[in-house]
Amino acid sequence: MSDNCSRYEFNDNDSLPPHQRLCRCPNCQGFLPSDFPLDAPFKCKKCGVELLVMPDHDDESGEEMEMGRICPISEAKK
Repeated sequence: MSDNCSRYEFNDNDSLPPHQRLCRCPNCQGFLPSDFPLDAPFKCKKCGVELLVMPDHDDESGEEMEMGRICPISEAKK
C-alpha cells in the first residue's frame, strides 16, 4: 500500500463551501465524488488511478470511524 494517501472525514458541516467538503485524489489532486464507495475499490475519473478507502478504527472499541485514508492501489491510466 502506498504512503501517498489522502485523508477523508465525513462532516455534515453545511457551512463549509462544497469544494472544502470534497475529497481529493492522492495521485492527481482531482476532486472525488462525494458518494465514493467505502467497501470496494473505485477509480478517479480524472487520472484513472484505482483507489481504496481505508477507515480509521477507534483504539478502544475497534469500531470504524467516519474518517480515514484514500490510497492508490494501481498506477494512473491517463
